[in-house]
Amino acid sequence: MNQKRFGINVLAFLSGIVMVVAMFYPWWSIKLTIMGQTDIYPYLVDGPLSQLVGYKRSPQMTILTGLLIACILLCLVGGFLRGKRARIVLAVSGVLTFLAAWRFAARMAEVAGRFSLSIQGYGRGSFGGFAKVDVWTWLRPGMYLIIIGGVLPIVASVFVPKLKLNKAQ
Repeated sequence: MNQKRFGINVLAFLSGIVMVVAMFYPWWSIKLTIMGQTDIYPYLVDGPLSQLVGYKRSPQMTILTGLLIACILLCLVGGFLRGKRARIVLAVSGVLTFLAAWRFAARMAEVAGRFSLSIQGYGRGSFGGFAKVDVWTWLRPGMYLIIIGGVLPIVASVFVPKLKLNKAQ
């Protein structure tokens, strides 16, 4: 008799959880001596710099958030799938997560470039062409977590058969 098996890919679920947690932590911060610290999430600019840039949420942030939610859902769905479909879904989730993290980092590099700074570190940036201000920029836990969240589904896609918790029905 052929028994049906129900498998759960634990690593895929772990990846989805890590990505959800990453959404609640800032991904990047910038601190200007004249304005204070601003934390940037994939869906929100939280701090005084939002008045300088003129928005709390841009259209790109809305797209990024939608993409990350889709990646989280793909991880969770991929945790239940079997075989080649599971591998494809998890690999797509990991690649799209890396794409989102890369675009976020590129956008933050562009913002830091306005002050003639790198994406992480300290510098004296020009503010409005008139004054030099002390500026600190740094990557935050959310960025590191989303990178881990992108690695895990790719690893899970490679090792799909070995990572299943199989239970007989």
